[in-house]
Formats: sequence, structure tokens, C-alpha cells
Amino acid sequence: MSARKVVIIENNPATAEDIANIFTEKECNVLYAKNGLDGIELICQETPDLVVLNPSVTDITGSCVYKLIKDNPKTSDIPVLIFVENERDMFRFWGMKPQIEQNLVKFTTRENLAENIDKAIKLIEGRGVLSKFQIQSEQFKDVLGKIVEIYQSGQGLASENAKGALHELLDKVTTMLNSEVGSLMLLEEGPQELVIKAAKGLSEDLVGKTRIKMGRGISGWVARAGNPLLVRDIERDERFSRENNRKYYTSSLLSAPIRIKEKVVGVINVNNKSSREPFTEYDLSILTILTNEISIAIESSDWQRRLEEANSRIDSLKSSKRILADVARSLDDELYELTISQEVSNIIYSRLDYKEIIDAILEIIERSIDCHLCGLLFVDEERRTEIIVEIKYPTSQQEIDSFKLKMVETFNRLTGEKLLPEQVTIREADGHDTNIVNTFAETRDILSSCQANLLMSSDRPIGMLAVTNSFPNAFTNEDLRIFSIISRHSSIAINNTLLHKKIKELSITDGLTGLYVYRYFNDMLDKEILRSARYQQPFSLIMLDLDGFKEVNDNFGHLQGDTVLREVAQILKRVCREVDIVARYGGEEFTVILPATDMEGAYILADRIRMVIKNYAFGTKDNIISLTASMGVASYPESASTKIDLIKQVDRALYKVKADGRNGVCRALKET
Repeated sequence: MSARKVVIIENNPATAEDIANIFTEKECNVLYAKNGLDGIELICQETPDLVVLNPSVTDITGSCVYKLIKDNPKTSDIPVLIFVENERDMFRFWGMKPQIEQNLVKFTTRENLAENIDKAIKLIEGRGVLSKFQIQSEQFKDVLGKIVEIYQSGQGLASENAKGALHELLDKVTTMLNSEVGSLMLLEEGPQELVIKAAKGLSEDLVGKTRIKMGRGISGWVARAGNPLLVRDIERDERFSRENNRKYYTSSLLSAPIRIKEKVVGVINVNNKSSREPFTEYDLSILTILTNEISIAIESSDWQRRLEEANSRIDSLKSSKRILADVARSLDDELYELTISQEVSNIIYSRLDYKEIIDAILEIIERSIDCHLCGLLFVDEERRTEIIVEIKYPTSQQEIDSFKLKMVETFNRLTGEKLLPEQVTIREADGHDTNIVNTFAETRDILSSCQANLLMSSDRPIGMLAVTNSFPNAFTNEDLRIFSIISRHSSIAINNTLLHKKIKELSITDGLTGLYVYRYFNDMLDKEILRSARYQQPFSLIMLDLDGFKEVNDNFGHLQGDTVLREVAQILKRVCREVDIVARYGGEEFTVILPATDMEGAYILADRIRMVIKNYAFGTKDNIISLTASMGVASYPESASTKIDLIKQVDRALYKVKADGRNGVCRALKET
């Protein structure tokens, strides 16, 4: 069996080395990343068996790294060994659920790490198996849906119609906690007593006669305090009733409150693990999360109802100019922010191209705020900068140029950057008629009122939103509040899109050469055949193999061989057109798809590539490596009428060059 592969994501090299030594002793192959993005890239390339994560990694937060791993279907089942100082804080602030199927193991010190490695290795052996816990979790959500429907209908959780759903809910909770005894109690407002509405493992007689006063016993204490409770020894706890205690064969018990709008309405109690082991803080965390899910589901349904009412009111408003300001006046602050958040969230989840997202954000601002111009300055990872502008009213080119200068000046002042106006391109948002005119009958200052907010990715500025109006003091406090909300959510939308783009690029590009991988080449070849057949245009295929590449690895080592492959990839990118699809076929073989190119055009390009490689000095000044390449060229539909035959033909042409002495280009024969 091959060695297990472990990726360590850790800022501190000394700590990373300590962790690596422990795994090396376990005969694991260890890889290291010093920040979050490098870690994600390494995971996408290597698909490790285990990830060791320090949440304090830089550039993106540890929680974001964890979420990206678990949200990607290809990496979601990879176990994660994570450093946590406080387990409760991890659940509270990260939103991590301590569920078995999430393959999560925690450690708090270096010594504790060594103790937990065996647990993590067991998770590796169990990858790919859908746990019963996960199935029950999904069923728990379905039951919550029934509870919400009953609550929304106004019947209440204590109604007869809710009885079946409450029994199902308790059954899912006890199953997920491997418990054989449990009760769900609701509070009766008048007498302030808890009564059992659903039970498991309890007699009907006990269920019928049990009534617990607020503050009495464990359930009454939890209801009054509003805090979950782990009782480690019920025999020694003064709050525990001795009556019927023979039914408990473990001495520990869990109890957690159910809240609606911060008010305790009931309690769930759990006892008797089927394994006959005592309950732990881990079990209490699970029960707390489940009871919180009940509260969140019910409260969210109430927010959804209010939001639907708000949307209905929005639809009835006639004035589009002040539509969001009217909503703000008619709704409370929290609901208003939820409305804005929902609109921007729709952008986050419905568009993945950052240019489309930017255009949509500007459209929201243009509809929400009375401005002449609104623009978004965007800086990509290569420090290329552009300004996308939305023009609400007729505007001159001179005014747009002034707006551009103002945005660049403001961005430099806020960030300490040194962007030059001539380095920044400007374009109008897509999908709108142009409003640019040559002159105006009257002179105006388009920058009389101007407001700008930075867009951030972690601690790094990635852009800036700006609005302007030709009237002094044009923006009200309400306008500025709207602008601030949109800016805040726009940062999240753009940042998520850029991360998605990076992960997508990693999945289709070769980690060594930066060229497309074989799978992407294969998909694009299918698409090119369909396009060629539709538009009656030929396309061609080049297959390239480096002559004698094995000797490079044997004589100079694999690291030098990898450098040669990267240099060949750069030659192909430089010589080929932007529309050409250059891929690494495998090992030292490369392919190029040439859209709208016939056999003769492909032959000329292949021979040019051959000459560049032949004359290129690979290696170093002290050890110059000379290489040649053999190439086959085929054209569709001239050489073949199917993808398989086209690859066969270009392969035959390549190996004919090999047989004839290498360093050449051969055309494939025409299909007969």
C-alpha cells in the first residue's frame, strides 16, 4: 500500500517541522503550505489523505480554508486535524458542527497532537462511507420542516397536530446521540410547569404524570437558567429526582433548552448511551447545536414571512427612484438590512463571473441611490486595474475622465497604493445604452458630491466603490447607509467569486506546467468537433513528444527535468495564439488544438515550434541541455471524422517521425 499523503497548513515553519516529524514516523508522505491559498492549491493538486490545519493561517481565514475543503465534493471527505484553543469557541464562531461525518479531529497542544494522530488515521481508513449520523442529520432537517409548517399555521408546538412531528424530532436527536432514553418537554405558561410531549424509553404512566416546576429538578433548572447542562453523575447531583432512577444504567445525563426569540419554551433530555459509556462535552455540543437548529428554523421562518410581506410592499410602491429608502422607512433596521443582504446574496449565488457581478452591483447602486455616476475600481492579482462605470444620466466624456482621476486619487489615498491614471482602463457597465454626450448646455461639476468605500479581501484592498452627483450635499444619511451595506456585501460577493475562479482554474490546469490537463483537453476536443461540424470550419491538432527526455531525468535529475517541462510549456504559450488550447497530454507529451486552422496552417505552426525548441538552450550556463521534438499533425474532418480516429491519426503521424529519426513534423494521412 502506498504511503499516506498529509498536507500541513501552518504559518510557523518550526511548528510545521515538528508536526511533519510525527507523521514521518508514521510512514506518511508530508507536504507543507505556509498560508491558506497555497494550502487549498496543494489540496486540489495532490488530493491528500489528511489535512492538518492551524486556523490562524494568513491571507484567508482558517475557517474559510475549512469551508472550501468541505464545500468541494472532491475534497469534502478528507479528514481534518485542526488546532483549537477552545472547542466551544470553534463551534460558536466557526459554525463547525462536531459531527462524525465531517471527519474532524481536534488537538490543543503539540503533545495532544501526537495522541490524536491515530484517531485521524482511523478516519482516513473510513473515508467514503456515508455515516448513519449524516443520514439522520438530513432526516432531522426534514422533521424540522414539518415543525416549522405547524408553527407557521398558528397551531403551536403543544397542539395535537404537532405530537407526531415532536416524536419524530426526539427520535432523530436520540439516534444521533446513540441514546436509548429521552424526553422532549414543553413549558405550560399558566402553571409554569414542564410536561412531556414526546418520549423514548419511558413508560406511558411516567409520561402522563410527570410535571416539573420551573427551577425544580434538572429540567426545571435548565429551563430557568436557559443553559445546556451535562450532569456527569446524577446520583451526586442535588437537582436529580431519585424516583425511577433504576431505568438509568449510565450515571450521566444531557439536558438542553429550546428557545424561540430568546424565550425558553421547552427542554430536551437525553440518557442511556447504547454503548453504555458516559456522555461527554462533545455530546453536549451536538445536543446544543440540534436545539439551536430548532430555534433558528422557527425564527427564520418568521423572518421569511416578514421579508415576504416587505417584498409585497416593495412591489406595490410606484416610485423606483426612492424604492429602497421607502423600504427603510417602513421596516425596522434589521429587516431592512436583511432585504439588502438578500439582493446582494442573489448575485453571489446566481453569478460566478466577476464582471457580471460587478455590473449587477452597480445596477443595484444606480437603482438605490440618486447619483449621476457610480463606479467600481477593481485590482486583480496581477495588479491590472480597471474602472467599470454605470452612467445614470447623460454625461460627457470629460466628466467620466474626471471621475476616473478622482477614483484613482481616492484609492491611492485610502490604501497607500501608487496607481497611475494612465495604467487604469475604464469601461461602461454591460447591458445598458450609452449615456455619453459631447457637451452640455450648462456647466456643472460632476464631483460636487462624492462618496467612496473600499472593498476588502481579508486585510487586502481589492477595489473601491464610488458614487458622485453634480449637486452639493446630494447624498442623505439614508443614501450613505445603503451605500455602506452594499459595499460590505459586495466585498464578500467579489471575494467568493475570485476564490471560486481560482479553485476552478486549479482543477483544469496542470500544477507543474500551468497548461490545461488531459481531462480539459478531452472536453474541449469534443466541443471543437461540434463547432467545426456546425460552422463547416476545419480545425487541427498537434501532438508533440520531447525526444530523449528520459536522458534529461537520468543525467540531470527530475528537478531539472521538471524545469525543462515548464520551459517547453512557456514556449508553446508564446508561439501559439490565445485561442489555441495548449495541454499537457502526459509525461513529456503535449497537445495543441488549433481552432479554424487547416492542415497546412497547423504544419507551419508545428515546424515553428520544432525550430524554437531545437534552438533553445535549456538547463544552466554550466550545463546546457539541447532538446528536439517530434510532432504529428492532423486535421478535422480531413484526417478523421471522429475524435478517437483523429487522436489515432495524429499519434501515428507522431510515431512515424520517431521511427524516421525524430526532430520532425509529419502530416496525418487523409481518412479513406
